Amino acid sequence: MTDAERVISQNQHPLEPPMELEYKIIQAQTPLFSDTARMHEILAQEAKAGWQLLEKEDNYRIKLQRNISHRDNDKNLDFDAYRSTVGVSSVVTYGVTAVVTIAIVSFILYFALWTSN
Repeated sequence: MTDAERVISQNQHPLEPPMELEYKIIQAQTPLFSDTARMHEILAQEAKAGWQLLEKEDNYRIKLQRNISHRDNDKNLDFDAYRSTVGVSSVVTYGVTAVVTIAIVSFILYFALWTSN
C-alpha cells in the first residue's frame, strides 16, 4: 500500500482531499477539566478556531486537533488560537503557595521562640 492509498483509506470519504492536522495540548494549573461544564465552555471557545477534543488526559490536560485550513480564520478570533494554558496563571498559583508557606513557617517559628522563653 502506497502512502497516498494509506492516507485515503484513513479518510471517511476517499474523494475528499486528505486532511492535514495539527495538534496542541492545553494545560491548567488546577484540576479545571474535572468540572465538565467548565471544560465544555473552553472546548466551545476552542471550536471557534476549529479545534476538536482528541483526548482528555487527566483533569489538568486535554489534547486537541484541527485541520490546518482553520489557520486562515485565526486573525479574526478574540483569543490566541495556539494558547496552551487556561485558568489561573502559574504566577498566581506559585505566589499564593509562597505566601501561605511563609505565613505557616513564621507562625511556627513565632510560637517556637515564644514558648522557649
